Amino acid sequence: MEQKKMSKALSCLMLSVLGLTTACVDNSYDLSKDIDMTITVGGDLVTPGSSSENITLNDLFDIDYESSDLDTLENGDFILSVSGDPSSSSVKVNEVNIDPSYARENSNVITFVKRLLTNGESAPAAVEDLNPVWNLTNNQVPEDIVDLEYADEISSNRVNLTLKVQGVAKGVWLKKGLNFTFPAYMVLEPDEQSVAELFDLERNNVQTKLVLRKDVYLPSSGTTWKLKLSKVYFKSTDQVSIPSGQGFIPATAEAKAKVFFQVPVPVNGNITVKENDFPSGRESMECSLVSELSSNEMTLERVRAKVNPEIDFSVSDVLLNNLPDFLTDNDVNADLNNPQILLRINNEAEVEVNLQAQFESYKNAVKMRSVKVGTALGVVNDETIILQPKTENLICLSPINKNVPDGFTWVKCESLPELIQNVPERVKVENVEAQVLPNFYTVKVGVTKNVYTDYDMKALLEFGKDFAIVYKDTLNDWEEDIKDFKVKEVEVNFNAKNCIPLNLDVTAAAIDVEGHEMPEVLVTIEGYVTAGSMEAPTNNALKIFLKHKDGKRIENLDGVILRLDGKAVREGNADNWTSKTLNAGQVLKLENLKLGVKGGVTLDLN
Repeated sequence: MEQKKMSKALSCLMLSVLGLTTACVDNSYDLSKDIDMTITVGGDLVTPGSSSENITLNDLFDIDYESSDLDTLENGDFILSVSGDPSSSSVKVNEVNIDPSYARENSNVITFVKRLLTNGESAPAAVEDLNPVWNLTNNQVPEDIVDLEYADEISSNRVNLTLKVQGVAKGVWLKKGLNFTFPAYMVLEPDEQSVAELFDLERNNVQTKLVLRKDVYLPSSGTTWKLKLSKVYFKSTDQVSIPSGQGFIPATAEAKAKVFFQVPVPVNGNITVKENDFPSGRESMECSLVSELSSNEMTLERVRAKVNPEIDFSVSDVLLNNLPDFLTDNDVNADLNNPQILLRINNEAEVEVNLQAQFESYKNAVKMRSVKVGTALGVVNDETIILQPKTENLICLSPINKNVPDGFTWVKCESLPELIQNVPERVKVENVEAQVLPNFYTVKVGVTKNVYTDYDMKALLEFGKDFAIVYKDTLNDWEEDIKDFKVKEVEVNFNAKNCIPLNLDVTAAAIDVEGHEMPEVLVTIEGYVTAGSMEAPTNNALKIFLKHKDGKRIENLDGVILRLDGKAVREGNADNWTSKTLNAGQVLKLENLKLGVKGGVTLDLN
């Protein structure tokens, strides 16, 4: 892999001294193998001072932005940006049915006498005691219906209203004004044009009357008029009153919720008969009216209700597997000020949903942190997550109400920085509790509505007082240049001009040509690099020493593993911390670098 600019700078500067020493050897001589050509050149050797170019953080970290989860903003600030896969959940309020029903009632018996007819028609006789009770029930309302106010879309909602003649009469005449009375909490409409033409509908807050506009002949076989139940109330309102003990009966510990109506439908008005309605040879006759109501099983399709459906809410994991090395070391403490989780939840359902969940971070398959978001149902504060109905909800979870993207609603999550403190490999969403707020909603029942969830996790590398990163680099391939050399001690002196807002502790270990650490070589460093800024860089003198533990000359040296521990600077009172941000343009420059070799250089020219 191509070395980073810092590796190149240090390697070239350190190897420059060795180029000077090899210039002392005349390779034109044919030296026999029988002559020992091991020589020591010079005493203490020191190169002239050299300087590197500016090494930006962008160069230092050498990030492949096309594949990395670390990116930069337009101003160069580093930002961690990962996304979960879109997921889909569902919300369904189960449908409510009304059982089939049938009611039948006979009126009082009315006697007609032929000789009392006037102009061939009897005097009007009042219909009395015709009051069938139509029972509408369901004793097993689904548990996700908590309370029911009304239904205004009902399938299979036909109501058959029938009148028949009982007795010997061939038929009777229903006089104009005869009416059927329904309670106001049952809203009925004509289901056929003929019914609409025949009856007037008279409504008030107490009742609805179906009133004949003209006299209508009723044969003994009867006539059926078709109506439809367009709306039914289950709770008393300012407009309607439900009899006590009827309507929607909430669930108890002993019984499920139920629907129960006893609906009286009285028939009032007058009837007459004509001469040809009498059976042959009869001078008088008795008859009564029979009223019948029937309905099939109805399904309430749209209701105004409090509901508590089970919401199958799922959210995908987020994988952080394309991060630069300086963020993945186990010693990294990503104390970031204001990481954000940007939720995009498209709630197609008609209900408001309170959302709680736990974000859990994992590294090496071990759970590192667990952060709870949202609040319990009924608790409302700046940590509450409410999904509004029939809209895409844009929610920004973060510790601070700062830099919230346009269109997003900020929700406080103070402990979110803990989630990525050790820069996890995976973030899971567990223990999701999605509960509908206990309000009345107009909902389509029996229909599955989807909740689509997508989210990003973004964290600007704006860090807190405990921020710590670890950068490691290998400065190697020295062996090709120094394989014929043995050195007793190497001393590197340089000045580090630092514009990066981190203290940098530098440590190193020697490695051989196979990349193995050389424990016999002591690498010690004097000094460290203090934090700076582009406006006020710091200048720091450092010395690096390499020598053999036993005082021998060092052989087989191929380079060093360099480690920079970058840590936030605590200035004065830590509680007054002012956050800083890592930027791709911040630079480190190595100036006046001198490499000294103590005790000369031994060359094996055999």
